[in-house]
Amino acid sequence: MVNTMKIFLTVTLVMFSVLFYKICVESATSPSTNNGALTVVPDQDSGDEDDGVTVSEELSEIEYSDEVFYPTKDWQKVKKGQAVPSGLHVRLNLETGEKEAKLMEGDDGMKYWKEGDRQGMVNPKNKFFSRDELKQALKDFKAEAVDEETTKRREESVKKKFRKYEDLKKDLASMNMDIKTDGEIITTLVERLKQANTEIKEKRNTLTNLEFYLHQIDNAVMFCDMGGMAPLVRLLNHTHKDLRAEAAFVLGSATQSNPKVQVQAVETGSLPQLIRLLSTDEDMTVRKRVLFSISSLIRQFPFAQQKFLQLGGLAALSQLFSEKGTEKLQLKAITLLNDLLLEQKHIKEMNPDDSSVKLRIEQYKEVPLLETMLEQGWCEMIPRLLDASEHDVREKVLQAMVNLRDPCKHSFSKSFHRLQKLQAEYKELAEEEKVDGADDEYFTTLLNSVNSVIVKVAEKEEL
Repeated sequence: MVNTMKIFLTVTLVMFSVLFYKICVESATSPSTNNGALTVVPDQDSGDEDDGVTVSEELSEIEYSDEVFYPTKDWQKVKKGQAVPSGLHVRLNLETGEKEAKLMEGDDGMKYWKEGDRQGMVNPKNKFFSRDELKQALKDFKAEAVDEETTKRREESVKKKFRKYEDLKKDLASMNMDIKTDGEIITTLVERLKQANTEIKEKRNTLTNLEFYLHQIDNAVMFCDMGGMAPLVRLLNHTHKDLRAEAAFVLGSATQSNPKVQVQAVETGSLPQLIRLLSTDEDMTVRKRVLFSISSLIRQFPFAQQKFLQLGGLAALSQLFSEKGTEKLQLKAITLLNDLLLEQKHIKEMNPDDSSVKLRIEQYKEVPLLETMLEQGWCEMIPRLLDASEHDVREKVLQAMVNLRDPCKHSFSKSFHRLQKLQAEYKELAEEEKVDGADDEYFTTLLNSVNSVIVKVAEKEEL
């Protein structure tokens, strides 16, 4: 009986202990009804700028957590494990060996802290946050998380699109490829150009590649400095027509608007070779390339123009007008000579007090271009192309006739009736042009050129 009583008391005590523990646990884990609790709920109906973050209207403020260090203007001890907001003045107290922190001078703004995956905000003004402050803090935390995620995705995307420089070098090395500068390429091409026993096809490829690079002024100068001009000029005498044509093309590209290369080309003896080819070569492609090279070589270069006249260059151009099938070359010759005449005219109109201008005026005085043209009958040759059917051909011929109308009045009078026909034709086209509202007034310009020549020719006829 006594034993049974002991067992009963023991079981009762155990049950009471379990029941008491359960009550304590439930009390500790049950939601608090304290007015200091914060309730954050998703705003399903809101479409305003709060971005779906709302704070329950039951609470507008919340007391700051004790786990986070609350800074003030005075030094305070930082407990072990406490999260300290960034931007504080922190020191180690040598007397106590404890870490202390306070606000920086003049700082009374909000502080953000982060510890591991946990982050929050400290309001040093008071221990409570307003509803708007909580909304802004939540939005900032959300934006920060989005930015970090977006940045990570962007970095991964860039890594996929681009490769490291070391990897590219390895791939190029595996394919036996090497990246070279223009100087290195031109050096290689010049060395190939100097080789005498190179096959025609390989030599032609070398010239084609040179023409591509020598359009650039610096590359052309570099080409001359490497000794490339002499072997290039020698190729003008090659027995193969394709190499003669390519060599003339390269020479024209290199000398175009490049004074340094123009000087070296003349000094290397290119002009006699070009004039000879223009007069004697049977291949029309070679002659076209040669005329291009001559044009590039003597423009804006009075010394080369003087040498061109002395070597019979103007006579070589005149010869084109006695051959059939050379109409395109004839037009190029007229255009070149007209440009050279305008070049001299422009220099004469500049201020002679300038020393550099005065020097150029003296240089051009040594180039009797107009006198030589009059002697060789260019006043009679130029109007021949007025019979061309293309308007652009007539345009270039009329431009030359306008510039030569004073010294060539007598010769141009022989083309008076042809000019009158052009005047009637372009008058009609100019009127149609005005009706159509054309912007360029192309035919009106041609009509003005015809009228200008006719007026000068008519004055001569009356006298």
